[in-house]
Amino acid sequence: MHDVLHRLAGVLADPGAETAAAELDAVRGIWRTLDPEERAAVTPLAQLAARRVAAADRGRAPSPGGSASDAPAAGPPAVAAPAVEAAHPQRSASHGDSLADVSPESLLPLLGLSSFRPGQREAVQAALDGRDSLVVMPTGGGKSLCYQLPALAGDDLTVVVSPLIALMRDQCARLTDLGHPAVMLASGGDGDANRRALDEIRDGTAKVCFAAPERFASSTFRAAIRQRTIALFVVDEAHCVSEWGHDFRPDYLRLASVIDELGRPPVMACTATATPKVADEIVARLGLRDAERVRSGFDRPNLSFDVLPFDGQGSVARKRATLVAGISDPANRPAVVYCGTRKSTEEVRDLLVEAGISAVGYHAGMAADVRTARQDAFMRGDADVVVATNAFGMGVDKADVRSVWHWGLPSSLEAYYQEAGRAGRDGALGRAVLLASRADLGRLVRFIQQAEVTVGEVGALIGRLRAQAGPGGEVELAGGGGGSDRDRIALAIAERAGAIALAPGEGGRLQVRVLPGEADHRRISEMCRAAKDRRWQAYRSIEQYASTENEVCRRRQLLDHFGDPEEGAPLGRCCDVHDPVDWLPPITVKGGRSRSAAPVEEEGRPVGDDELEPLKAWRRERADGKPAYTVATDAVLREIARRRPKHDDELLAIKGIGASFVAKHGEALLDLLDELPVAAGD
Repeated sequence: MHDVLHRLAGVLADPGAETAAAELDAVRGIWRTLDPEERAAVTPLAQLAARRVAAADRGRAPSPGGSASDAPAAGPPAVAAPAVEAAHPQRSASHGDSLADVSPESLLPLLGLSSFRPGQREAVQAALDGRDSLVVMPTGGGKSLCYQLPALAGDDLTVVVSPLIALMRDQCARLTDLGHPAVMLASGGDGDANRRALDEIRDGTAKVCFAAPERFASSTFRAAIRQRTIALFVVDEAHCVSEWGHDFRPDYLRLASVIDELGRPPVMACTATATPKVADEIVARLGLRDAERVRSGFDRPNLSFDVLPFDGQGSVARKRATLVAGISDPANRPAVVYCGTRKSTEEVRDLLVEAGISAVGYHAGMAADVRTARQDAFMRGDADVVVATNAFGMGVDKADVRSVWHWGLPSSLEAYYQEAGRAGRDGALGRAVLLASRADLGRLVRFIQQAEVTVGEVGALIGRLRAQAGPGGEVELAGGGGGSDRDRIALAIAERAGAIALAPGEGGRLQVRVLPGEADHRRISEMCRAAKDRRWQAYRSIEQYASTENEVCRRRQLLDHFGDPEEGAPLGRCCDVHDPVDWLPPITVKGGRSRSAAPVEEEGRPVGDDELEPLKAWRRERADGKPAYTVATDAVLREIARRRPKHDDELLAIKGIGASFVAKHGEALLDLLDELPVAAGD
């Protein structure tokens, strides 16, 4: 089968070559030697190669809507080809019927894969069936495959909308490298490249089109994609459609009308950070019909989650020393450090450089070329650490990040989990570390208070817009309607209260249409209160997560926030609530005083190996195949052997043991201790 895949890859790379037909003949000769499973797996790739060669022979690209049956007898003769007929843009059912016989597994070799991750198969099947879907997967969960595979199943066009230029560029390059015709259009891109992309869309060559949301303001672009049958319309980062989401983008407001304009093809909305409420709003805003909801589970088993508190005298020095000590360990690099302000980004970057660590800073106040150069340095490995505001990370696909640190509290748990999820995307163990300070909570409270919008302010805004509007009640605002959260929220409240209608305009501007009639002040008051409540809810969620006073598992808190009832299953350490933070080296602060980051202090008599072995055997049994330290470290076991606790309260008095440990292991451990002989000297 390897020889077949190699030959087909060569054909797809250059279907017009003189040797392409000969390579297909060679594939026919090998075909009968493949077993049925291998034939089924490679059939879609062989059919694609046959169509490309036939089209090259005819001197033109495959026509939109061309099916597998259009190809001459160049396809594999031993297998009946699944029908891949054109989908009518007005009827998603015809799309589903035409691809009903295509197995999702048979498409995997097109991307060089052999199996699905959780949730991916269901999402691919929904697209093949022509159904709308909402795909909610954690960062690194493999959302892109959910739309790339069905896009390759036929000849019609799949449109992928994303605000992440770097990610689109990367995905487009990967597809074209594999011989799949994909194009990308983004604002600020090469004009010639955009023109070539439009030509490939119009003539039927392109099967996948990646586009930034602002591209849909272009009538030329919309006219080009209207010439094609749309197999699937993908809205990536779909939480951007929610005005209450943490990353609202005004350009997403246009997408529902674009989908209608295209005859409502099947729609797939993808996101990594949608709470159940935001998920419902995505469905409503995009008008998804009977949507298949795919949730793969929010757990990232390979990540550990630690909250380290820093308050009181000397807390800033300890915090700085902890960060340096943690990142100085090569096992925790490459690393990303998120800061709450541009100023702290520069200060923390300087701190790491002074400690001899290769680090670059990144924030929106830097020139675009400087940001690009620093991001590239981190991606290439020339810099081990990037210290950044939340301007960094969206669409940056660096798989080997070993740790993500938060120097300051983010504004919401959704934002935190998305940023923390940049660690361990290669599946190897990674760390998410939050350096928590009560002072950060004060900063968030100030942000909430500064962004609070009153009924009077919204009324005044509507009045100003009415005065500026032309005869049709329309006015354009620069900068997407305002440069601050306060402006954005005031516009969103006015829209939700039915006083204005919003739509993105050209060049990043916002089009506002003031609706006739008096504004509903009661409704505006409700919306003002709702906006304020949402911000305080976000504050309380991150405040609770960052608290070291409760004993709720960090992983459990994250899963509950996103409505995931499944039990977390960490591959290594879980979090600071369950496991001592003994991976940090001793922390040296100014003045020479050394502090250990591990909460377990070993004092008292030594514990011999004979005394420790029964506890280690018990720990291995309780670990049930996971690493033993996920139950308790050796230091904790030694302290248990010294103290010989007799009830839960005495267990809880041992540093490194929390309420979750007691609930899960307490009874079994106390029963074991009752059976063990007392060591001499106890």
